[in-house]
Amino acid sequence: MVVDCLLPGQVRQLGGQVTYVTVRRAVKTAARDCEIRGGEYTSFDRSNYATALKVWLPLAEQGDQAAQTYVGEIFEKGLGVPPDYTVAASWYRRAAERGYSRAALNLGNLYERGLGVGRDPAQALNWYRRAAGHKEVGFEIAPAAATAEVAQLRAEVGELRRELDAKGKELARVQGELDGARRTLDGRRSEVDAERRRVEELRRELDETRRRETNAGVRATRVAELERAIAEREAAAAAKNREVDGLRAAVARLEGETRDQRERLERLRQQTATTGAGPVIQILQPELRTMRDGTSVRASVASDRPVVVGKITSETELVTFTINDRAEKLLANNIFRTEIALARSEEPVRIVAIDRQGRRSAVDFVLARVQQRASTPAGAVPQVGLPRAGAAVSFGNYHALVIGNNDYKLLRPLKTAVTDAREVARVLQQDYGFQVRLLVNATRYDMLAALNEMREKLTDKDNLLIYYAGHGELDDRNQRGHWLPIDAEPNSTANWISNVAITDVLNSMTVQQLLVVADSCYAGTMTRSSLGRLEGGLSETERIRMLSLMAHQRSRMVLTSGGVEPVLDSAGGNHSAFAQAFLGVLQSNVGVLPGQELFGHLRLRVASVADRVQMRQVPEYAPIKFAGHESGDFVFVRKN
Repeated sequence: MVVDCLLPGQVRQLGGQVTYVTVRRAVKTAARDCEIRGGEYTSFDRSNYATALKVWLPLAEQGDQAAQTYVGEIFEKGLGVPPDYTVAASWYRRAAERGYSRAALNLGNLYERGLGVGRDPAQALNWYRRAAGHKEVGFEIAPAAATAEVAQLRAEVGELRRELDAKGKELARVQGELDGARRTLDGRRSEVDAERRRVEELRRELDETRRRETNAGVRATRVAELERAIAEREAAAAAKNREVDGLRAAVARLEGETRDQRERLERLRQQTATTGAGPVIQILQPELRTMRDGTSVRASVASDRPVVVGKITSETELVTFTINDRAEKLLANNIFRTEIALARSEEPVRIVAIDRQGRRSAVDFVLARVQQRASTPAGAVPQVGLPRAGAAVSFGNYHALVIGNNDYKLLRPLKTAVTDAREVARVLQQDYGFQVRLLVNATRYDMLAALNEMREKLTDKDNLLIYYAGHGELDDRNQRGHWLPIDAEPNSTANWISNVAITDVLNSMTVQQLLVVADSCYAGTMTRSSLGRLEGGLSETERIRMLSLMAHQRSRMVLTSGGVEPVLDSAGGNHSAFAQAFLGVLQSNVGVLPGQELFGHLRLRVASVADRVQMRQVPEYAPIKFAGHESGDFVFVRKN
């Protein structure tokens, strides 16, 4: 396993009199290598914040750009403590402003997600371009950015719902006070009515006493008593009347407050219903490119009736979905597919989706017809990639480590992983000239030993592809994915290989291009970042030249068979749905094929197969986080 190693200082001789020891150097290397070189590392607590900082912080404070980036990653990961994105951003900035590409990429990612800095897509793109070093290399904000925006909107909706609940409770309290005040008012009214009836009775008794009593002394005494009683009753009635008036005012106030609370509650309900993420329109085919003017989005097509395929993601039901003002129907999994008739060389396309809450999304682009390279025989696979422009263009040496695990000792065996691995190894070796090492039914030791052998053997003149087909598992507690060797146990992580451990090994490799192709469940936990791409408007010759330049920059990419979800082992054939698509695209390549273009074709094929068996599987392609990606892309170059 890779560790943070402090190598001992060198013993140096100055003249014939002075001997001294230099400062210890920090490197990321395998534990075994650190031991052989007499280094110091922490063996059992690699997730400790202080342990990692002890190695890199002194060098970072002295201005070492790589150390500054490692310190930023320590704070961003939050080893043993919650992440501190603000401090991470400050360390990234110190290295990025001095031209360190990896730090610039990490800083751009923080701006993209709004972590530790204000969310600013323009700043994110600026830092991504500085990391790339080529103005022709554009960047697109990865789905993570949209996910972050959706998460923010959901947080706002959550806040509105909490406010709605609070207002509902407040309304219930005011309504309770109003009901109590009304009951008290009714009681006081009854008491006032009783006092009035009693006064009327006393007045009648007074009149009767004056009329019937003949004894003047008795009559005067009784009359005086009755008049006093009447005066007391009237005073009591007047007091109760005043109390009734006060209660009427209180009831009126509470009724007004209740009415206001109901109106606020209704406004909040409407706001909660209409706040949130509107429909998201994603174009899967053809590939859209933003032109250099920054305003025009177009796709090159060779057919007079190109097919546009895409997907709609919406939190609520759609009420309207149109393409060029024509109503369209969604297929399973909210996929849409339609033909566009090209009446001219450039045909504008406008896609509009409106949900039940009235939220509207639109995508505009242009389909530009280009001359087809060559006619494709009926039933043949359409060709992809760019013809190789002469032998002078060099992309380096290619190596591959291909792993396929079927025969698990304690887990459910798989059907196609070994077959997939053997065929991938054959295609890479025969058609692409890779030097391939194939592992079949590998143990944990086999897999880690092979990875470290590649780390020690390969140099910056080499490119490496790692293909893994086998079981994958997700640790629900920390959302960490794992590759499972054949000696893995179902309820123990002792023999599992986490994506974090794999990333540490990849980070310490010196190869130029590195691509991990992971056909396993939960492989999508390896990456969450943005993807560089060539901007539109380049000729084939220019694209080849730029791909050659990108191929000589340090890239660390991952192509996964799915996101954080299970994936298909087999869809009825000899290969998994993902492996079948991966092999098909490689075999249809006519020359030079960047990884992003391979991904664009592959995800359509996988989605089509998954849709037939009513299962959701969405491949992903992006840089590997914390693996040392700086720029560029993995480029497949066919031999002939």
